[in-house]
Amino acid sequence: MKNLYFLLVLSLVSCMNNSSDKTPEEQQKDQLTTFYFIRHAEKAVDQGRDPELTEAGKNRASQWVNYFFIKDVDHVISSDFKRTRETAAPLARSKKLPVELYDVSKVDGVSLLETYRGKTVALYGHSNTINVYANALQKDSIYKELEESDYNHFFIVRVDKDGNSNATKESMDFME
Repeated sequence: MKNLYFLLVLSLVSCMNNSSDKTPEEQQKDQLTTFYFIRHAEKAVDQGRDPELTEAGKNRASQWVNYFFIKDVDHVISSDFKRTRETAAPLARSKKLPVELYDVSKVDGVSLLETYRGKTVALYGHSNTINVYANALQKDSIYKELEESDYNHFFIVRVDKDGNSNATKESMDFME
């Protein structure tokens, strides 16, 4: 009788924890989504519209690996500019992920959330785009464009399964 009771309880517990009746998309929506919106690192000023990183920029890009060392990252995405791809590359290599490219003119907060729901994403963008994504997911407009000289600030936005969001503007001076 004791064994029968144990089996009954075990069966009930496994039935209650069984999420196999949910599709992968439904299971994914039950999770927290986290975006790190990061501006590209320092760029050369004498190379036209699509410059490469300076030595300081390359150093900053490498330091993102340290920041994310104990954090899970599912996707590393970058706009299709040399400076953003070069900033994203060290983190992508360290996490053994590809750098996924996105079109700055076609991406917004809603499309990002639809594409990456339930994931942790490091998105590398620009001083005038990363704040827009953070604002869209937060459903407000409190974050302004970063100053041209500001490479220290970035945004973290977390969205729960119900669409509730929490955004913060963080600062990290890697160069000190």
